[in-house]
Amino acid sequence: MKLQVVLAGAVLSLSLFAADRDTIPLSRQTSPPTGNSIVSSPPKKTEPIEPGAAAASGEEEKPYVASLETYGSSRINEVILREALGSDLTAWLEKGLQGDPGSVQMEQKLADRIKQKFGFPVAEWSVIQYFEPGDMAIHITLDVVEKDDVKKRMAFQSAPTGEFKDPGDLIKQWQEYEETALQMVESGQLQPEADECTAFHCPFGHKHPKLKKFEKIFVDGVNKYGKELLDIQAKDKRPEYRASACYLLAYLKDGKKVVNAEVDRITDPEPAVRNNALRVLGDIAEFHQEFVIPIKPILAAFQYPRVSDRSKAVYLAYLLSLNSQGVREELIKTSIPALIHLMASKQPDHREISHAILRKISGREYAATDALAWNNWFNRLNGKSKEISKK
Repeated sequence: MKLQVVLAGAVLSLSLFAADRDTIPLSRQTSPPTGNSIVSSPPKKTEPIEPGAAAASGEEEKPYVASLETYGSSRINEVILREALGSDLTAWLEKGLQGDPGSVQMEQKLADRIKQKFGFPVAEWSVIQYFEPGDMAIHITLDVVEKDDVKKRMAFQSAPTGEFKDPGDLIKQWQEYEETALQMVESGQLQPEADECTAFHCPFGHKHPKLKKFEKIFVDGVNKYGKELLDIQAKDKRPEYRASACYLLAYLKDGKKVVNAEVDRITDPEPAVRNNALRVLGDIAEFHQEFVIPIKPILAAFQYPRVSDRSKAVYLAYLLSLNSQGVREELIKTSIPALIHLMASKQPDHREISHAILRKISGREYAATDALAWNNWFNRLNGKSKEISKK
């Protein structure tokens, strides 16, 4: 879910999440959530465009651009991107940080210019704000896809064409729950995912009086209309319905059914649906290890075209690798080049979680910045595998 939000005076199409969390608009006053992110310390700021030293001087903390990068093609990088867009790129960033609504239209125009100039079938901005106390760093990635990579990186299902009634008004109720919670998060009244959840996953809990009523509605309604929600999740043409169904189905009592339904939507054509499905699976992997989550669909998402895809996928893979030798072997067999590539990203979760996975599966302690050491290790490992296969 990509949201156009105002963040302490900034207007950008902003996505906010920690490694295991979803896109949630936060205000400056919101406290960071506690819990299960493995990225426990604030990421180092890389190539800041605007210094974030306000807190030290007692001034109001303001958002600033901490990093800018491209992902998905060797034909473009930050330097080439800046040359191609020139002063318009700077103007867009300045307008966004100053709260100018016109920056949203500029954002799309700049992406379209890159698509046309380089012939990319996909070029989209991911503007990411992470949950970090006292730090309003924004990390920006221009995600692009080469024509020759579309089949490999965008092997999604066809867009559904059905349209189903909202069973028991559950979709409507979920949207009301989400809107209410987001307003409270934005005003600092609520911490996302700070409360225990009665479902396999729920982003805001139900302890707050304004959210309490929804608990019974979802628990009773989802288990009554589970079949109808499964149909919506898989077959409804409206992405917002499918995305909401992903979250609602986490209230089913049958965890195996939840896993199967969410895994199926990892290849949904809509980023928000993929995001929500991976997010539910992340909580199941962490808190309900009795359920088996297949690793291969997750590994495919390492190369999907959006930051939100890759962030959720690497975090989920990390959780699964902690307790499964089979997962670690599959990662070694198929995903080391992708992990090394993700480790070079300026997005903090891409870099830190892929590094954590590599350390876990290799037993090595090379630095995240030492790509040469990791590549040398992989080449040695690959050579040994070829020798064994010949024997």
